[in-house]
Amino acid sequence: MDDIAAALAVTKPALYYYAKNKEDILMQCARISLERVELCFTSAKEVQGNGLDRIRVFFRVYANMVVSEFGSALMREARRNLTGENQKNLRQTMIDGQNFLESIIAEGIKDGSIRDCDSKRLAHVLFSAFNQMPIWYNPKGPLNPESIADEMLELIIHGVGAKNT
Repeated sequence: MDDIAAALAVTKPALYYYAKNKEDILMQCARISLERVELCFTSAKEVQGNGLDRIRVFFRVYANMVVSEFGSALMREARRNLTGENQKNLRQTMIDGQNFLESIIAEGIKDGSIRDCDSKRLAHVLFSAFNQMPIWYNPKGPLNPESIADEMLELIIHGVGAKNT
């Protein structure tokens, strides 16, 4: 709460003028992040390429979202601290995201840009990798979120085995 108040340049009590309680504040932060997730969906849908191209665009935008202050709040706090209807709504959005990514993977399998695989498992691997970014990402480091997304996707796409293995 102290961090949120400081970021908004208001006192802690002033926060409660705009929100009912701590969970309401967290849910408002989560809503902002979820709106940004919608941008990931839109960006991927607008790509005039194959399934793999759509995944690349999706995760370049997603990487920026998860390392933002609101994205970090979503990844680190909202998933475990929201309750009741808020938790249900967040869970549904996560399911929608999973389904969307699975559909892009299936599209990539169909168009040949992604090898035949379990789209659900690949979606889990991708989200698991990217959802950890707020834990280790350093905004003062040498790479921006898009560059990290590109490197992460290359590792996932091509694996870690040597070319002759």
